[in-house]
Amino acid sequence: MSIDLLKNQIKDNKLANLYLFYGPEEYLKKYYLETIEKRLIPDEGMKTLNKTVLEGKMEPGKILDACETLPVFSEKRLVIIRNSGAFKGKSKAASEDKKGKPKSDDLLEYVQSLPEHICLVFYEEEIDKRVKLVDAIKKNGLIVEFAFQKPPELVKWVVKVVTAQKKQMDPLTASLLVDNSEQGMNEILTEINKLVLFVGDRAKINQDDIEKVCIRSIKTRIFDLTDAIAEKDRVKALKLLDDMVVMKEPMQKILYMINRHFRHVLQMKVLMSEGVNSDQAASKIGITPYAAGKVVKQSRGFTIQDLKNAIQESLEYDLAIKTGKLQDRLAAELLIAKLSS
Repeated sequence: MSIDLLKNQIKDNKLANLYLFYGPEEYLKKYYLETIEKRLIPDEGMKTLNKTVLEGKMEPGKILDACETLPVFSEKRLVIIRNSGAFKGKSKAASEDKKGKPKSDDLLEYVQSLPEHICLVFYEEEIDKRVKLVDAIKKNGLIVEFAFQKPPELVKWVVKVVTAQKKQMDPLTASLLVDNSEQGMNEILTEINKLVLFVGDRAKINQDDIEKVCIRSIKTRIFDLTDAIAEKDRVKALKLLDDMVVMKEPMQKILYMINRHFRHVLQMKVLMSEGVNSDQAASKIGITPYAAGKVVKQSRGFTIQDLKNAIQESLEYDLAIKTGKLQDRLAAELLIAKLSS
């Protein structure tokens, strides 16, 4: 994986001249960018002389000018380009100069022969992999995707962060925190900091603390929703849907989460019917131990055919939304009504 290559480069102090960082996990993107910065410019006082940060869309010439500037009392100069727009498809009018030459050609040629004194890092949210510049960076540097981390990895990270703050949290409690939070590590870190402040001098953070302090994510509310569906409590299920709408959760995200959750329940039921224990099943599915306990309990309320039907129904309603046959809110309500009948 590219992130493993990046870790090795940092460990061996053999950083490349060219990087493209992209993906939704801002915490890791920022962490590795700062790590590169510390390796290249260890003297804090020299950063203003040897680091340039350019933000937003700009002419390639500005990037080239920043890269051509020599470092001062340092072997390397760091140039960071944030959200450049260079990795998105563009219209012909926007991408060509007056002579019909693509404006990006100069940058494309330049990244293939960067000066030795430069480390150029593109820092993007998302990219179009069909853009020629992506191929050029792949051949001449390193592209690293920072995706959201999987729940089991997040649980280990939470325990590590809590320990670093001189507090204690067991893996099951960390699982609850991960399941109770949004996907991003920054969001989880915010919840950890709130918990540390809440417990004060007490060393151990427990599950009650999380229930009292932390904001419940859509993942947790989906558990409640599917519990209501399993109990055939249509009124409660629709009330939970209303609550999520009030919290401005996108309807298609809710439908996606319902579908994903039923897939997890089906996978758990099938694996356990084959003799796999819940811990092993959780590892195979990619969910936390805390979530696994709830999924096991829910799986008892459905047959395998029930779960297959639920998954199929949610896919059909999603298609009805995308084809304009149903409004998203109505589709969600019809799906819940049907599954809880």
